[in-house]
Amino acid sequence: MDVSRTQFLPFEITDINEPSIIANQLEINESPETRATCLEILRQNLKNLENIDPLLDDSFLLSFLRVSKFDSQKALQRVQKFYQQYDVLLDAYKRCTMPLHKAQKLDYLRVSPYRLKNNSFLLIGYNKKIDYKKYTFGERFYTDVLACHNLIENPVNQICGVTFLFDYEGFNIQAFLAYTPGWVRIFLSSFLDAFPCRLKALHLVNVPPLFSTVYKMAQPFLPKKTQERVFFHSTNGDWQNLHASIPREVLPEQYGGKIKNDDLINCLENIEDLEKKFLKSFAYGSLENQHRRKSMKVLC
Repeated sequence: MDVSRTQFLPFEITDINEPSIIANQLEINESPETRATCLEILRQNLKNLENIDPLLDDSFLLSFLRVSKFDSQKALQRVQKFYQQYDVLLDAYKRCTMPLHKAQKLDYLRVSPYRLKNNSFLLIGYNKKIDYKKYTFGERFYTDVLACHNLIENPVNQICGVTFLFDYEGFNIQAFLAYTPGWVRIFLSSFLDAFPCRLKALHLVNVPPLFSTVYKMAQPFLPKKTQERVFFHSTNGDWQNLHASIPREVLPEQYGGKIKNDDLINCLENIEDLEKKFLKSFAYGSLENQHRRKSMKVLC
């Protein structure tokens, strides 16, 4: 093992009592006392809501408390937005099915086996691995949802958040046409306003001029705080600009890093199992649409 890499936590860690995570917990106001108090407040507030069947599992509720820095009222509002977004997804996918074998060929999301110095995990997306002649944005987005739902189950990921690196190499006219305003809006509202995920930074590489139109379309929907966390990196061969933000020790070799591509973790492996897990959670939410949500299944 590269000795310099031992200073970086492994992605697989799940123990929130790891000493190096204490600073991350302080950043979000987490302690045994706030966990107990805020869990009880949030759980009771959810029980008091009408026309909602909420999931009251500790791990699920803690994910919303952590993204809200243990502000119980903000966590409650985000849970409500989360369930509202479930119904948006229900309508978006009511006539959508995707053959399992087709979904299994979508192979564009990877995680580095090591975390950054701030302990966030590094999620890498490859545009060139998505053929928009064969896949719709909706199909790609559904696999995003399955991967995200699985990743945020890890309490360390909830506490420390994600650093996202997306490589737009191969972004062509078919990809541009797939990014319709409606899907872009659903994508952004899901991951920025509803899902309990702490975005630490978004790094974009190999960005063609065509993508600037998509970014301009999305920018009005991005909170100022999020816009300040978006970074574009020029392709200069040595990736020094990228290395100033993401250490080489956690980056794959194609970006001048030290991680072999074969050592990256496939986020979409066993996608059928990922959907089963997601649909169990998807059953909760508004009572009005619960029966429809319980019968929804995209992979077939």
